[in-house]
Amino acid sequence: MSFRIQDQVAHLDVRIENDARTGPQVIEALHSCRTVSWWSCPSGECARIGTCESRHDGEAVVLEMTPREGETLSATGIAECMSYLLGAGVAAHHH
Repeated sequence: MSFRIQDQVAHLDVRIENDARTGPQVIEALHSCRTVSWWSCPSGECARIGTCESRHDGEAVVLEMTPREGETLSATGIAECMSYLLGAGVAAHHH
């Protein structure tokens, strides 16, 4: 499994490949992490996410993360969150 983060102007796109989970399942896991165990996340960047929507692009799941009003999202921080959320064997790429 791997994921790639693409920094767009107003949001981040997180492209997840080779994972059995669907977009809504990943979003639910992210939401649960934010509400139940945010203190254990290595960066806490997920607290800055305002909205997160998913779509499919071929076999990949793409999450579109938009920051809360007045916040910005760090691709590095989100990469730490996603690595924590998806598991230790995940390969992360930034673009």
